[in-house]
Amino acid sequence: MLVTREKAQAKALSQTLERYGAIPIELPLIRIGRAKQVDQHLLHEWHTFDWIIFTSQNGVKYFFELIGEINPPTWPKVAAVGEKTAKALQKRNVVVDLIPNDFVAESLAETLQPLLSTDTRVLLVKGNLARDTLREQLSNMADVTDWVVYETTYNEEAKPQLIHFLQQRMIDAITFTSSSTVHSFAQAIAGENVDLSFVTIACIGPITKQTALDLGISVHVCPHTYTIDAMIEELNQYFTRGE
Repeated sequence: MLVTREKAQAKALSQTLERYGAIPIELPLIRIGRAKQVDQHLLHEWHTFDWIIFTSQNGVKYFFELIGEINPPTWPKVAAVGEKTAKALQKRNVVVDLIPNDFVAESLAETLQPLLSTDTRVLLVKGNLARDTLREQLSNMADVTDWVVYETTYNEEAKPQLIHFLQQRMIDAITFTSSSTVHSFAQAIAGENVDLSFVTIACIGPITKQTALDLGISVHVCPHTYTIDAMIEELNQYFTRGE
């Protein structure tokens, strides 16, 4: 099974696959790193906001890399889009005030709405390729500021190996954990002689699935709970049923 997520995060997914008896092949299709240009004003003012919203574990990681040892006496209220993001914050002793029931931006905006007003200042910690959905929805409810703390780029070096795996039919399934991995995959196979009819495609959630469908990639597995464990469990059931 092909693991397409960024190198530093691929291990956890691979270990879960191994527990189910699968053989993971790690081929990161994206690279993630600290943003090259960061708003220095926000570096000193982030703690003055009413709310800080984290939409990914990467956002948590690079936010703390940026702020370093800065530890204000009081934190703003904190929202996390999902359990893994919340746990990454809690490991750093940050109290998470809000997690939506569904781990997507739309659910987070809906859950936050009763807690916001037009003069509420919200800091949205994100990556350069993050969807605009959350910002657009929150901007109708509060004063929202974006802070791009990390950048996602396509790993073009992975293309030759990916094409080889597909042409030799060495892969039974491909796992996608973000829209950016899907975009990178589609970019890599564009114009190449590859057949995906023998490959099972698994997406972590509805946004990633819709990205794949929009790019003409069929999706066979997408769990109701948008986590890696749920995706692998459903992928296992898919193969067990022999579909």
